[in-house]
Amino acid sequence: MHLARRYILFPALTLLALLLTMTVASAAPQAPQLKDTQALQGLSSAKVVFMLNLKEPRRLAHVLDVVKKTDKGMRAQGVKPEIVVVIIGPSVAFLTKDRRGIPYMKQRAVAKVQKNLRKLKTLGIRIEACGIALKGMDIAPADVIPEVQPIGNGFVSAIGYQAQGYNLIPVY
Repeated sequence: MHLARRYILFPALTLLALLLTMTVASAAPQAPQLKDTQALQGLSSAKVVFMLNLKEPRRLAHVLDVVKKTDKGMRAQGVKPEIVVVIIGPSVAFLTKDRRGIPYMKQRAVAKVQKNLRKLKTLGIRIEACGIALKGMDIAPADVIPEVQPIGNGFVSAIGYQAQGYNLIPVY
């Protein structure tokens, strides 16, 4: 009898403790959703070109995450974003289909970069890779993942987009 009571009492108390923990956690006040009301006042759309030149794939993956959150945040606040990402410099090494030359310890971060680029592409964000950087890194345009469009010169691209009204956000 004593043994049976322990087998019933212990799981019941564990379940009760778990339910109390979940109730307290769900009752905690939620942080207010931050908005960009002042900055977006009167806007129905906005154009931006992110110029990315990062040597570390983890940092590049993080910045691409922020680009995704920027798109989402603008849409949530009623502003239609037109976003272009231009990748220049050594960052283009993380854009190859076979990831050749990427050290083993950086493979996971490069996979995250490419996953983020696929997600951005599905959101309608244009992604470009500088042809000068590709040539400098000995990467053929055909070796670049399909989500990325190789272009002639990242600087020329940024100049062209700025002339079309895009706002430049360089990230180095």
